[in-house]
Amino acid sequence: MPLIDKPLHELYTYQGINPRPADFDAYWDQALAEMRAIDPQVEMIPSHFQSPIVDCFNLYYTGVRGARVHAKYLRPKCQESQGGALLDFHGYSGGSGQWSDYLGYVALGFSVLAMDARG
Repeated sequence: MPLIDKPLHELYTYQGINPRPADFDAYWDQALAEMRAIDPQVEMIPSHFQSPIVDCFNLYYTGVRGARVHAKYLRPKCQESQGGALLDFHGYSGGSGQWSDYLGYVALGFSVLAMDARG
């Protein structure tokens, strides 16, 4: 049984204890405009790791302030219909993992993008 400190009907609308900054919308408008103005210079380079059923790529793109961002991109080699996609963003304390971590998802028909966080 979970331990909670509010009745369930209050949790449906609870937005946390931190107030939303007054400049929230202006900040995100500026950040999104900056991102949209970037030429991402996307590169997909076949990985050294390959599989008989999966195409594996190192995907790179340019983010804000010129940062080159890396992701592992895996897709099924043979797929009759468009499958779903899985985006793995590990957070700032980890990494994109091993290629083999994602083979099960691709075997089920998913394409996978495992992105490394900047910094």
